[in-house]
Amino acid sequence: MSIKYRISRIDKISKNWKLNKVHPLIAAYKIEKNLFNDFKFNLKLYISKAMSIKFDDNDKKFISNVDKARKNRRNITPNGAVVPKREYHLEYNLVLRSWCELIKKITKKDEKLLKLFRITPNIRIKFGKELSENENRELSTSVPHSDAWVEGPWGMNCFIPFIGDVKKNNLLFYEPKSKFEEKFLSDSPSYKKMQWVMKYYKPIKNLVPKIGHVHFSDYAAIHNTYRKNNCGTRISIDTTIFVGNHLPHKDRIKEYSKIIPSIGLDQFIDSGQYERNKPAEKMSTYSHYTSKVLKIIKF
Repeated sequence: MSIKYRISRIDKISKNWKLNKVHPLIAAYKIEKNLFNDFKFNLKLYISKAMSIKFDDNDKKFISNVDKARKNRRNITPNGAVVPKREYHLEYNLVLRSWCELIKKITKKDEKLLKLFRITPNIRIKFGKELSENENRELSTSVPHSDAWVEGPWGMNCFIPFIGDVKKNNLLFYEPKSKFEEKFLSDSPSYKKMQWVMKYYKPIKNLVPKIGHVHFSDYAAIHNTYRKNNCGTRISIDTTIFVGNHLPHKDRIKEYSKIIPSIGLDQFIDSGQYERNKPAEKMSTYSHYTSKVLKIIKF
């Protein structure tokens, strides 16, 4: 079975990229302070434009501004993803530039290990109280899930908490109780229909993702958004990469690149839609919410 191989991949990236292995299926990287602060600044600027709120250097005040604008979700999906639009795609590209610079820094000691890189991460606002329109969705990330169910079995998740209540509003990870079977990572258009897998999993104790750290987890490590009572809002980024000779689901291949671009120098990402447009439909159940309209403009 592939579980030994999956563990060996985490071992390999931990060793070659100088990561901290926090679990056999999960490794973490502490972001250098200046890079993290620049990234956070660009992220908050992007969100302030998307939600039409006041930018504030103080993180607590910024989260308060986000909470006050909770009803202004014209540019936010039910799952909390902040959708790029042309009215603020300059700010979007600043976020993407920070993301690309970060991954370049992490992988520079062994660039060949990174097979495929997804340029467009999800910028996510997870409000202290779940959005009502997300409660019964088939692909709600509040439901325990593996990205393998919509992306194919061989990717790795990347998760970075930036600001907010990460003590009470964070990701909860799960590991196989004993045996692991490949069918646990089968394709499915619904997270709910795959909940039978959870009887073979258990929560990973004492693993709380930290602000300012990138957390790389194999798709065999199931996870979900977990809110404790009276939690606050959390802002984070989540996305995926592929390590080794593997490909994502055919409907998602176009979202990935073999090289990490220099956003602003060799290309620009056009969000492909305006705020006044009807939200673009996904190309398929398995594709990303930006894939139908987003365009890469190479210089």
